[in-house]
Amino acid sequence: MLMATLLCSAACSHQVGASGLADNAKRDQLPFDRVSEGAGISPTKRFDLDEIPAGTQLNVRLQLPLSSGGVRVGDSFSAVLDDPVIVGEKTIVPRGALITGSVMAAKASAAPHDPGYLRLTLVSMVVNGKTIPLRTSSIFAKGISYISSPTIIGSGLNSAIGSESSSNHFKDDVRFSTGHRLTFRLAQPIQSQG
Repeated sequence: MLMATLLCSAACSHQVGASGLADNAKRDQLPFDRVSEGAGISPTKRFDLDEIPAGTQLNVRLQLPLSSGGVRVGDSFSAVLDDPVIVGEKTIVPRGALITGSVMAAKASAAPHDPGYLRLTLVSMVVNGKTIPLRTSSIFAKGISYISSPTIIGSGLNSAIGSESSSNHFKDDVRFSTGHRLTFRLAQPIQSQG
């Protein structure tokens, strides 16, 4: 038992050498006490204000009407920026900037139960006279299918049974008028090249 106690006390009394203490102290330094590394990125580096980050909302107004019955995939459409793009309190793209969009998918209505649809995206905008390519979210819109609204005719006192007439109304194609406002979001950041 005496032998076990001596071995245990010898193992517990082992001290770390001076170099071990220095290594621990270096490792336990606070981040602002360390010497900066030249290859790293400064945490206080400001982002470039001429960059428009992904997720930025772009509100546009159509210059001409669009209809799922009158366009095909690949057709372009014109719009203008309805709200300025502001990043860090600086206007990067002014209201009224010219925008070009593209029809990604289109189908005209074939019947009351087969409504048309449109999928639109933005592909470019003009900033300071330069055309900048865009990658944005898309907008999908589908026409409303068949709606039946029965109407009672001849409900006077002398009529025992009123006759019914079924009025068929359907909105088959997607139609956006001139000036219609659409909202997209940037899918990737862009440089305004301003």
